[in-house]
Amino acid sequence: MQPGMALQLPSQLPLAAEVSQRKGSVWLVRDDGARIPLRTGMAIVPGDIVETANQASVSLHLPHGEDVILPSNSRVVIKRQGHSGTRLYLERGELEANVPSQHHHSDVLRIETPTSIIGVRGTHFRVSYGDDTTLVSTLAGEVALSHEGQTVSVPAGQGARSSAMSPVQTATLLPAPVVQEGGQPFDRSLQINLSKVEDAVAYHVQLARDPSFQNIIHDKCSASPTVTFDSVSQGFYYARSSAFDSLGIEGHQDHQLILHRPIEASLEVIDDGYRFHWTRIPRLEHRLQLSEDATFDEPFMNRSFATSQGVTLHNLPTDDFFWRVLVFGTIGEFADDSAVVASGR
Repeated sequence: MQPGMALQLPSQLPLAAEVSQRKGSVWLVRDDGARIPLRTGMAIVPGDIVETANQASVSLHLPHGEDVILPSNSRVVIKRQGHSGTRLYLERGELEANVPSQHHHSDVLRIETPTSIIGVRGTHFRVSYGDDTTLVSTLAGEVALSHEGQTVSVPAGQGARSSAMSPVQTATLLPAPVVQEGGQPFDRSLQINLSKVEDAVAYHVQLARDPSFQNIIHDKCSASPTVTFDSVSQGFYYARSSAFDSLGIEGHQDHQLILHRPIEASLEVIDDGYRFHWTRIPRLEHRLQLSEDATFDEPFMNRSFATSQGVTLHNLPTDDFFWRVLVFGTIGEFADDSAVVASGR
């Protein structure tokens, strides 16, 4: 360099992961065993352990632009973060990663499990570990799975399984089941009906508010293509579906936006009577029943409402009664039989 010349050095990458999204009970476990609830924006450094509880999730943004999502019941150790890449150790559960394409030849992200090592340059993939078995699904790009001296390339559309007792097995990912319409319960539970996938042994559905599923709200697996979530509040959700094959490898994903609109009902006691109110949905019949006993064998009121959102009643024969609101569906849209959506005394 000549005197007076200025040298501009490139800015250094931050060497800490950051919590970008979280839902439910998620903890940061320090070396001394201290458990700290994770907050959005919190930094995660080498040596830290991130752990999610049941029905919880967290999304981490790593130094090279990678996004790693940990769903329920997962535990990962941040082993290393630096300019050459990040190394994570998946002790249990699963993770999903989106890794930007890299121009250099070293692995920017390495996932280790007790049985395998997964090297990544740029791709979208899932890894899970449990029962001494590692499962990998590559959705885009390519990963390299190393197991007991054997390295297997797992390109997009392929999955792999490794365990302590067997060599690596690979398979083509199953197609994604499609979320079908109809069959939604009338209460706060949300029922997702999936198309059947040939050779599937189980199905997986996740609900999120965002299409990238950075913030997973509900997560459930089922042996049936019908998956029901309890106590889901009203609103729009992205539902993501996939299927597992006989090796336990999770297949392709499909997602779509759905509207969950449960029917709710309430009773308000007023000065001269009772006011009942319920959620009205077109083409559904609402029936209000009042009875002096909980069996409703002989209700003293059994009235149907097709267009109203409620009713106010006066001069009832008794002030000690049971009540319930039933809904009858329309053929071709909902089940024909009735469903109790609210009740009380």
